[in-house]
Amino acid sequence: MRNQLPIFALLLLLLGLGACEEEYTPEDVFDEPQLVVEGYVEYGPGALPPYVILTQSSPYIGDLSPDRLAELFVHDADVRVSDGENEVQLTEFCLGDLAALDTAVAQTVAEFLGLGGISVTELEYCIYIDIFGFLNFSPLEIEPGRSYSLVVRAGEDSVSAVTTLAPLVGFDSLYYVDHPDYPENDSLVELRASVTDPAGEENYYRVFTKRNEEPFYPLLGQSVTDDKIFDGRVGFEIPVQRGQSFVSEFDLETAGYYWRGDTAVVRVSNIDYPHFRFWQTFEYSSGSQGPFGNYVRIESNIQGGLGVWGGLHYEDYELIIPR
Repeated sequence: MRNQLPIFALLLLLLGLGACEEEYTPEDVFDEPQLVVEGYVEYGPGALPPYVILTQSSPYIGDLSPDRLAELFVHDADVRVSDGENEVQLTEFCLGDLAALDTAVAQTVAEFLGLGGISVTELEYCIYIDIFGFLNFSPLEIEPGRSYSLVVRAGEDSVSAVTTLAPLVGFDSLYYVDHPDYPENDSLVELRASVTDPAGEENYYRVFTKRNEEPFYPLLGQSVTDDKIFDGRVGFEIPVQRGQSFVSEFDLETAGYYWRGDTAVVRVSNIDYPHFRFWQTFEYSSGSQGPFGNYVRIESNIQGGLGVWGGLHYEDYELIIPR
């Protein structure tokens, strides 16, 4: 499975990130739906062509059934990406179209896109993607240091954004250490990495992990970081907690750890500042009980709408943990 397509648009921008300790019905100030974008330009091993998940926002007081979620996808939009010289129109692709021909193949594609656990017969999941990129003759030049603009027109609504593929700063090494309770707990281990960060540069990171045949998942709660505490440091050690799906069962005893015998893959992505600020404020808001906890305005680089259009320049690091 090459990638995890986060579906924050079905969570954050339903405006339902948190829960209250006491039942509370807030005043409904929702005026009208806005376009919600989650789109990426990737550069790295097995990178997907540029793609966009396009939905519309919804009040947090409402039905979250699969039918309702499917209604949030915006269809028949004009979605275009430019590298400053060339432009391509993204093609809408819905898993349901493929499922009508072959459900098994459609489910395989869903898992390929990082949507394992979502039934294509229950949720019509759609993306806009550069089909020409799959065939290796896209007019877009995808390379680090270059900026990419996005323009979306859907009915009378339009949004735009720009993102840049940042230079890559990867790991020096990836390794494991015994569980803190070793030898009592000898089946779990911690992953750690060593990184050398260029001095005097502002670098921003987003980290994903993959365990065995699972998809890539962003680190839970804090997948992004800047380099303020390790700017210019050589061989700085950082913990790498195992990411997991937000819908999977959470076990405090094993959360963040790996098992002996696992194959772990860590994806280190460099991102630009607006991309970093989106996920930083998103994750802080989510962890602080959303709009009813410590309120944080989620910063978006989407002009005229909500969400994020981000570049991901990444490298993958694999570690086979011996039994």
